[in-house]
Amino acid sequence: MAISTMSPRLPSTDPRIPVFPNGRRPTWLVAVVILFAVLPVLMAVADDRVGLRLMMGALTLTILGAAACLHVLFRTIQERLLRVDQSASGIWFRPAPAATAVPFVWGALLLLPAIAQIVVDAGNLATMPSFLLTRAPYALGLFGVGVLVVSALRLREPAGLHLTPEGLTGIRGRGRVNWSWDELAEVGVGSGPVAKLHLIAAGAGPRVEAPMLALGSDPNQVATVVRYFRNDPAARSQLSEKGPMVLRRVDDSLRALER
Repeated sequence: MAISTMSPRLPSTDPRIPVFPNGRRPTWLVAVVILFAVLPVLMAVADDRVGLRLMMGALTLTILGAAACLHVLFRTIQERLLRVDQSASGIWFRPAPAATAVPFVWGALLLLPAIAQIVVDAGNLATMPSFLLTRAPYALGLFGVGVLVVSALRLREPAGLHLTPEGLTGIRGRGRVNWSWDELAEVGVGSGPVAKLHLIAAGAGPRVEAPMLALGSDPNQVATVVRYFRNDPAARSQLSEKGPMVLRRVDDSLRALER
């Protein structure tokens, strides 16, 4: 799978919704998560009990790993960016590989405290005699298993949004579409804190909302492309060609309409 990235300024009459809250990448959130690692580090330094140090070390790694995951996800989000599978026919908006990998990494990180607690219990290592401290790691581990299972099950669904001459398919984890073009009633971008692609089926059918992480592309741009093909049935024959080529034609056509 080869991903092509581009950042065209597709003409649109709709107001743009930022892909980040307030239009700014929330890097401060990564710093806040890192701060949560200070307490377990201090406890590990101040207490010489081996079991407690092992647990606090595992918890620190989990927290720092979560901060790293957030940082990676934030870097995949960018205004006007389009990610398309350049080897597929039609326009297949594909999420960044990191968006697929991060849930698995996060699930594995949540297992670390549970693994550390198993070692502590099996080795009868000295630790703080607290029910919460000795049992919470297992709760985190169960949650991590759930994250891994759900993420693995979602792999069965096509990721992103694929536009073909026949219709639209895909969107993993944020709903599922497998609609013909005639079934698509409305296309838009939500007016929430961040841009979300809104797709509504005809006849009071289902509604799908997808942010950039699910699409790999700016929902404002995706909505413009989807609306173009919904409104112009004659143009859908172009979707038998490779995605990057079709997008360039869409850009040219929309600019010609502006003149």
